[in-house]
Amino acid sequence: MTDSVYNTDNILCNFPACLRKNIEELCLNSQIGLSTVNLNDISILSNRYNNEEIVLNSYHFIIKIPYAGKRLKWEIIFDPEDFCFAPDFDFNDDQFLNNPDFETIANNIPSLTKWNLKDPTALSTVLNEFLTLYKQIQIEKLLQENIYSRYGKEYEALITEDNGIAPENIEVSIDNNTLHFLMSLKVDCSSLPEYIQPIESDHGTWYNPGKDYAHLKISILKLDGTRSNIALQLSPRLEQILGNSKNLALPDYKRDMVLSEYVSLVMKMIDNRIGMVADHFRMKKVYIANLAAACNQSMIEYDTETYNKAVFLYSVNDYNCLVTITIGSKFPQEKPLVQLSSVFCQEGKQCNENLDKYPYSPALRPDENIDKLLKYLEEAVSVFKNHRH
Repeated sequence: MTDSVYNTDNILCNFPACLRKNIEELCLNSQIGLSTVNLNDISILSNRYNNEEIVLNSYHFIIKIPYAGKRLKWEIIFDPEDFCFAPDFDFNDDQFLNNPDFETIANNIPSLTKWNLKDPTALSTVLNEFLTLYKQIQIEKLLQENIYSRYGKEYEALITEDNGIAPENIEVSIDNNTLHFLMSLKVDCSSLPEYIQPIESDHGTWYNPGKDYAHLKISILKLDGTRSNIALQLSPRLEQILGNSKNLALPDYKRDMVLSEYVSLVMKMIDNRIGMVADHFRMKKVYIANLAAACNQSMIEYDTETYNKAVFLYSVNDYNCLVTITIGSKFPQEKPLVQLSSVFCQEGKQCNENLDKYPYSPALRPDENIDKLLKYLEEAVSVFKNHRH
């Protein structure tokens, strides 16, 4: 069992047994709005039960719901006598469902009236319905109040333009005359390498965790456009490949710029960066494939995940040495690193030598560069054979 699985099971044990499937589904398999909830976003509040069975009787929770780049603290209160009854909610917001009538709930939150504790998706479904209603109220405020008229028009233009953002992919929040827009951008990651991260604890590899996403958050701090904050939230694979989102040079959001114009600039920047990374990955793959074909009888190993490295055996007059090819981030403009390693040395230890002067040109095809390298190795390995300490 991995540490992450162990920790998940450990945290789930803090919740009543009848709720664990719903909590697990909410945190591990569901999406709330554009984002996800994790187990650390849920806290159990103290209640009237104060005995050794407190874990089994916990019925009052706070969930931090991600929305438009912030966290809404929603309280969920179950009937401690019977969790099969639908829970009550306290949204800690005077502007949202402060005193709702039955018709409002029935029309907008139908899953609450059909609550079924045995359905593991019951909690995540209800939360999504409440969040949809919350979003609807925020957008109505944006479109109806004159003070926000500029950005209301820009929002409507953004969701109707051919290259705009679908309404379901935008979250809008209004907080003390500050506007927050969180947008899920269209990104095509099909040409990118997988997210790969070695796991030291079990010597394994952790591959792409979840779906890829690029979320752009625009916060309008002053309605005249003179102050704003921009942030880009990337999925683990995109952040690993494109670089830390905090270090990406985002375009300036100028005072007279409309939302759709800025979104287009950011999308173009991401697409260009993805294209560069995809080309680099493809060229590494082609180079390693050509090398493996040319050295198929002597190839010892090569990286089939990132295509950064290959090792093969090279022989000259019964002398064998290892050749390690390492491809850097500036390939093909920068030639790969080539290192010779002795299989046996008269000194009784392994020796290494980097070859810096082998022929290489980024203008040539990979097979042509590899052919020149292999011819160069014959003399280089002969010299390496007779090296002295």
